[in-house]
Amino acid sequence: GHVSSREMHRFARDAAACGKQSFEYAWVLDEGSDERERGVTIDVCVKHFTTPKGTRVTLLDAPGHKDFVPNMLLGAVQADFAIVLADVKDFDKGFTRGGQTKEHIRLLRALGITKIIVAINKMDLVAEAPDCSTTPKESFFRA
Repeated sequence: GHVSSREMHRFARDAAACGKQSFEYAWVLDEGSDERERGVTIDVCVKHFTTPKGTRVTLLDAPGHKDFVPNMLLGAVQADFAIVLADVKDFDKGFTRGGQTKEHIRLLRALGITKIIVAINKMDLVAEAPDCSTTPKESFFRA
């Protein structure tokens, strides 16, 4: 589970060489050259680590892009809980009709996964945090 500073330095260098400077952390899990070139997760990646108390944790990084929903499902069927990562710039759009965030959460629920965390990334790209308490999202999460 540990990624050495040497590996992270290599990821940073290689990502910068491809014009994807901010992708160095994604490259820990996006191992395929096609994923790295396109900047999207395509296949499910599995990584393991053990906590200091001895609990073995398995992370499944599944794609979020609409073209790879079948691959996302392959990862999701193995999960006990989920963390859905949403881009801050598309956060509201993700909950509109046909939105990817909404679809992924519905699919997770259909698979029996009820413990779902929705995290917002790329917060450094906006001046202020989005209002995540709007009525449509509140009712969606209560359902």
